[in-house]
Amino acid sequence: MEEADEKSNERLETLVAILIAVVIAIAAVVAWRASVADDAAGDFDFEGMRSLVDAENTDAINHVMAYVDYSSYLNYWRNTNLADLLDSDMETAAEEQQPVLQEQLNTASTLADATSSFFEMRYLNRDGSYDVQRQLGAMWADAQREKDLEFESKFASADRLRNKTRSLLIALMVLSIAPVLFSLVESVSRRMQYVLIGLGVLFMVAGTILAVVVDLT
Repeated sequence: MEEADEKSNERLETLVAILIAVVIAIAAVVAWRASVADDAAGDFDFEGMRSLVDAENTDAINHVMAYVDYSSYLNYWRNTNLADLLDSDMETAAEEQQPVLQEQLNTASTLADATSSFFEMRYLNRDGSYDVQRQLGAMWADAQREKDLEFESKFASADRLRNKTRSLLIALMVLSIAPVLFSLVESVSRRMQYVLIGLGVLFMVAGTILAVVVDLT
């Protein structure tokens, strides 16, 4: 009888040792996956900050260039309207005033023609106004083809990976309960030994399933 009990104890000790080794191995893998996710989150944060700086610089430069063009348009608009007014005035002006008006008309027309080359005519609306926002949109689209300006998606990816890291650490905490329970097996009665082994296996399986689900999502 004693020999049977001794063999049963040896088998139980072997089982507990195997379970402890298995849960430690699983915990090591989970810790590694958490570290990988945390490193990737840091990389996305860095890329997001770089894209944010590029986006802010691009936006600032685009606004400066667009409003320089808009200033040229305003000069064009002013001289064009001045030329139209002078042309109307010449129809009713006295003959002695017409040479002066003609000279002013020529000057305004020349200035209007000169300034028309300093802004993009394609951004003129049908009513003659200038669409600065459309120009800014086109400039932004051009810049996106040359550099990565999508910082929001990178920060979102970093947040997702940080949440993944936290969830994997929770799974690791659940797993860490199992070896504690297994280590107590030898110090309790026979009935409690099986209870502790069952609870340890439960925590091991629960932590493993949680880690797998988190890692695959």
